[in-house]
Amino acid sequence: MGPGLEPARLVVVVPCLDEAERLPALLARLCSSGGAGALGDRAWRVVVADGGSRDGSIELARRAGVEHLEAQPGRGSQLAAGVERALELLRDEEPGDLVLCTHADNLPEPGALAALRAAARTKPGAVAFAMSQRIDAEGRFYRMVERTADRRAARGLVYGDSGLAVRPTAYRAAGGFLGVPLFEDLDLSRRLAALGEVQLVRSARIRVDARRWKAEGALRTTVRNWILTIGWRLGVPPEQLVRWYPRHGGPAERSTASPPIDP
Repeated sequence: MGPGLEPARLVVVVPCLDEAERLPALLARLCSSGGAGALGDRAWRVVVADGGSRDGSIELARRAGVEHLEAQPGRGSQLAAGVERALELLRDEEPGDLVLCTHADNLPEPGALAALRAAARTKPGAVAFAMSQRIDAEGRFYRMVERTADRRAARGLVYGDSGLAVRPTAYRAAGGFLGVPLFEDLDLSRRLAALGEVQLVRSARIRVDARRWKAEGALRTTVRNWILTIGWRLGVPPEQLVRWYPRHGGPAERSTASPPIDP
């Protein structure tokens, strides 16, 4: 970014349900430079789309001074509502504007947001961007999952854990998030890829919480996710596939939001 130039506007949308334990760290990161010392390494605005939290998550967002709204439970519905608010904030669209959708238990590493802004500025032909995963756990298995996720994102299929950043015009042209109960991320990224390039920004790294793999077992979780993904690719309705995915959402394990699917 040259001298005197303002960073492009980046609105981050966070679907949330009972994430009081992890949300503060994410909001603090999005509202600060992340220790990178880089210009533009913070969000211009943050929108938390809450699906009915009972653990004080929405109050944490309120105290953090970020935009917050209540949405219908379900990650697809929450993302749709959150991005609609983001588009209102970006109604006078400028070159380089982006909407980044990330999970509440993800954390962009220092320099990641600046890297997304740089990509949006230098790759005008790309309609959307994905971040490079860094799973917060040790072991070869998790490194394999990271490589698999990055390869898939480079082909234009972006899971929510990889942080999907989309240009407002492309989001509208693709039809936006649909209120499906599962694979809302793949559904949108596939439609975006039909419009133009969805680029993996390897220098924009995002830390991914490994809690589901650890709680359910790495092999069991991976095999189930592969089976569900194959079903989705074959055209099985998400409303049927979600019956085979455990619900998730804080201590009560009561969420109807679709959880991260990343084999």
